[in-house]
Amino acid sequence: MRLLFLLLVLANVVFYAYAFVARQQGSAGSQISLLQINPEKIRIIKATGVAASEKPQSAAQAKAPPGLAACLEWGPFAGPDAARAAAAITRLELPQPLMQRVVADVGGYWVYIPPLKTRAEVDRKIGELKALGVTDFFAVQDQTQWRNAISLGIFKSEEAAKNFLAGLREKGVRSAIVERRENFLKQIAYFVREPGEAMVARLVELQREFPGSEIKAVACPPDGA
Repeated sequence: MRLLFLLLVLANVVFYAYAFVARQQGSAGSQISLLQINPEKIRIIKATGVAASEKPQSAAQAKAPPGLAACLEWGPFAGPDAARAAAAITRLELPQPLMQRVVADVGGYWVYIPPLKTRAEVDRKIGELKALGVTDFFAVQDQTQWRNAISLGIFKSEEAAKNFLAGLREKGVRSAIVERRENFLKQIAYFVREPGEAMVARLVELQREFPGSEIKAVACPPDGA
């Protein structure tokens, strides 16, 4: 129950930070566009079974038992966004005990050129890609069934993968395909333990750089998750 109260307080802090920034820089309407964060993306965990007359505890009073601390979760990130997010959160200079990085293997959509027979064919295909203006690719050299394939992109959604493939088609790339792969995509989320108002505001500011990400109040994951 204490954890639920703490999560409610933490969620309210998020709204407070948003309102504070809005007051400083303009009207609330203009800030929704500026901050790229929607209130509905902040998931508030409601406490149940609490008497209506019971007063909410303050953040200082709501001490969660060990292992049930409240966190702000920011993510998820995958593909190129994962490296950008890592660099962004490093700028916060959080002490290590306050920040946790959780990696999960999830399904994804791979845009690639199927394996070619020889390395010479791979080199020739790479030359063709460069001539067409495609510079972001990776030749698979692992001793697997995908050896000599050329990876062009990894995406969380089928729609994003197909849109990317359509862009390649416009450039003249005809041999690339999209395929669903399970446990293929590294998805990363960051958890900041019991942040203060200033830290919440900084996280909201960072979120502007990643419109597809979410910030929400959750229970902190167990150590080593």
